[in-house]
Amino acid sequence: MNGGLKDELLLLKEMSEGDSGSFSLLYNYYSRQVYRFIYKYLKSSELTDDLVQEIFIKVWDNRINLSDLRSFKSYLFTISKNHTLNFLKRAAIDKNAKSLILSNYRASVSIEEDLQTKDYLNYLEKILDTLTPQSRETFRLCRQEYKSYDEAAEILGISRNTVKKHMVKSMKIVGKAVQKDLGIPLTIFLGLLIK
Repeated sequence: MNGGLKDELLLLKEMSEGDSGSFSLLYNYYSRQVYRFIYKYLKSSELTDDLVQEIFIKVWDNRINLSDLRSFKSYLFTISKNHTLNFLKRAAIDKNAKSLILSNYRASVSIEEDLQTKDYLNYLEKILDTLTPQSRETFRLCRQEYKSYDEAAEILGISRNTVKKHMVKSMKIVGKAVQKDLGIPLTIFLGLLIK
């Protein structure tokens, strides 16, 4: 549950059944946070307003699939990030949009994004704690320290094939947990951890 929004899971269930009042409550609670998140990338109020509206339209259009979400905030910020990145890719082709974004852009890292990344890292640590010590260490070396399978095998004193088996097993466990708890694919979750 979130600090200021009571019964979020109930609101998601009601929204998934078509209750626009529940959607309005979620929109009113989260829209400013999404605005600040997107504005960091675009530095344009007009473009940010447009993207916030598009994102919440996506949420409403996809409402039937949201009743089982455990963290609406994680879902919302994942689609916000993806939508913004897709917009930036399109803008790279559109000279006017590119010019507007570049003229407004200043590099900044928000406290909210840092906290979100920290939350994701803590969540990942909890999942990794459920793995065997060898699988956990293999995952850390290959995914967090970016070692090759050969390098990990040498460090751990095991074969490359054993490293591969541990990674397949680890990725399957982490992927299932992330999909179940956060409602996002593993690749997106791992991407959110990269700064």
